[in-house]
Amino acid sequence: MEEEKLKVLYKKSMDHNYLVADLPGEDYEDYRLEMILENDVAGLLKASVRMNEGRRRIYYEISSMQPLGRIFEHKEIKREDAAQILRGVVDVFKSIREYMLSEGGLILDPEYLFVDPESLRPMVLYMPWKTAGMQERLLVLMEYLMEHTDPNDAQSALWTYRLYKAAKNENCVLGDIEKLVAKQPLPGSEDRLQDTESISVMDSAPGDSVMKLTDIYTDEEEEEENERRQGLLTRIFGSRSKNTQKKEENKASKKSGQKVTVPLGGRKREFKEEATDKEEEGSLPDFSEAFADMEKLESTGEDYGKTVFVGQTDAPLENLLVEKGKGRQYRINSFPFTIGKVKNCVDLPLSDSSVSRIHARIFSQNGHVYIQDCHSTNGTYINGVQLEAEEQVMLEKEDEIGIGKVKFNYM
Repeated sequence: MEEEKLKVLYKKSMDHNYLVADLPGEDYEDYRLEMILENDVAGLLKASVRMNEGRRRIYYEISSMQPLGRIFEHKEIKREDAAQILRGVVDVFKSIREYMLSEGGLILDPEYLFVDPESLRPMVLYMPWKTAGMQERLLVLMEYLMEHTDPNDAQSALWTYRLYKAAKNENCVLGDIEKLVAKQPLPGSEDRLQDTESISVMDSAPGDSVMKLTDIYTDEEEEEENERRQGLLTRIFGSRSKNTQKKEENKASKKSGQKVTVPLGGRKREFKEEATDKEEEGSLPDFSEAFADMEKLESTGEDYGKTVFVGQTDAPLENLLVEKGKGRQYRINSFPFTIGKVKNCVDLPLSDSSVSRIHARIFSQNGHVYIQDCHSTNGTYINGVQLEAEEQVMLEKEDEIGIGKVKFNYM
């Protein structure tokens, strides 16, 4: 489903950041508008109406938050992260009903769904004049989650696909989504938003554990799950043992099922959804065949933004950030390249207190390199001039970049 493009502005005022939209008309009045202005509705962005440039506009507070699409711009979504986001969204659907607010006003497009960068708690944009059904709103988000799920994680792939199927069902009710989300473990057992490189299968030794089990499996399910994952590893690093192959052949002879095609990361992946006489609700199919052609997958050639300390070198280098006063050099290996304070959320983490959690991003477009402020508290500067929130400025060689109080030269 195509994402909704909104006509919005971004404004910065002192230490506050706002998403700003024009109201449908100068005389627009609606009880739903009054509801969100006069009440603190759980899970909705706080709103206020102001006159600006001769227009009556609604201001939504987005300070210290980032759009979901930016958080996962070049990181894959883990199952526990998707579940955390959806828990918040389900709660929002419930809370607006208490205030007689229609579901059509909720905007769940990743570009406008704001979340806390660390907890991933969503705060939803509500536009009273928008009209759409719950299913239409949910499908936009479900398609995004499915497309950004780690394609190497069969468990996440199936779970996300089941969410998508539930949302697409014409008789979908909120309880269907809530039931699937409730089965997932709460986040916290693992570091959130690890660099893709740090969890890459190809960077692991054949005996390493690539994907961790959660507490939701029974002993029997855990044994089956270990066998599936061992199958994935051996397909990547070498042939399986004859005993393992025999077990799989015996298991396969007792099962039958149908194939389900799931689009993940721009590719269509075919999973065989098996069924047995004693299959329990929520049990997982055998994904061994889905990974049979893993080695044949074309490399995307993407580098997922590892920060590289260059140090001293005589070789000519481009796309460097040179920290003023310290001389440290950081190569921008890939775009977009994010700068901020939260180590596991950005490519270049800075510990200075003036730096926001996700402060700025550098990206490439039409052969040029740009920098963009990401609603930072203390501002992003180019040659001493502060950028507006979300403002994009083309970088030139030797430009001075200010990230709060930390300064770099772009080389």
